Amino acid sequence: MASIQRSEIEQYAGELRAQEIQRVEHTIAAALGAGLVAFSELLRPLFSWNPQRAKSTDKV
Repeated sequence: MASIQRSEIEQYAGELRAQEIQRVEHTIAAALGAGLVAFSELLRPLFSWNPQRAKSTDKV
């Protein structure tokens, strides 16, 4: 195999490897993002509760 062919093959392999890494990173990021959205929806009621709202309605 000529050195020119070898360097072309190595360059192509490097490009394929970079594309695969980007694909895997995108998949992981999408799964993490979905998990964080679900987790934030679970926490939302805890931080939206306002005890002062209940007290103000008692006075009316």
